Amino acid sequence: MDATNQRELNRQLNQGHGSFELVLSPVILALVGYLLDARVFHTTPLFTVIAAVLGVVGATIKLFYGYRLKMAELAASRPTRTGRGPMQ
Repeated sequence: MDATNQRELNRQLNQGHGSFELVLSPVILALVGYLLDARVFHTTPLFTVIAAVLGVVGATIKLFYGYRLKMAELAASRPTRTGRGPMQ
């Protein structure tokens, strides 16, 4: 694999990390909540649900702000339009 293809593959893999965050964050936090429920507090799945919801909310917020940052970077790198006809 040449360097250009490797860079493109790395870029695509970097952009695809959001799906892992949306899945793994709630799962891992739900497992921690389950352990707290089952072994520490002996409660109903209260901490499991709270931790899973926090995982979803946290991952969503992180992806949202990451998206806004990427869009701001792309907008800053785009050539400005002067109003004198179509861009070339």
